[in-house]
Amino acid sequence: MQVKERHERRLSYLEREKPSKENIEEAQKIRKNLASLRIDDIIKEATTLESLYMEAISKLEPLDRTIILDGYINGKAYWKIGRDIGYTEVGIQKRVNKIIEILANLI
Repeated sequence: MQVKERHERRLSYLEREKPSKENIEEAQKIRKNLASLRIDDIIKEATTLESLYMEAISKLEPLDRTIILDGYINGKAYWKIGRDIGYTEVGIQKRVNKIIEILANLI
């Protein structure tokens, strides 16, 4: 969002300035950049995807849900997840592969 706001502020400034070739060219570039950002669309898409993933994750078995949330959402290392629930790191890695397949089928 900050990029869009900076571009909009700069464009507003340029539009108030005395027209010059440089200002007009820069304003055109900024308008082109703003049009390509599509920030609102990207946020909507991301929100929709997040909802789909969270809905799919909520359908997992409790242990699988814990593993995925700890590993992917909270960034916890596999060995730490394994230590906390009594699995080895390799066991967690194998379980994650199966969980990802389940999620892919749910989505």
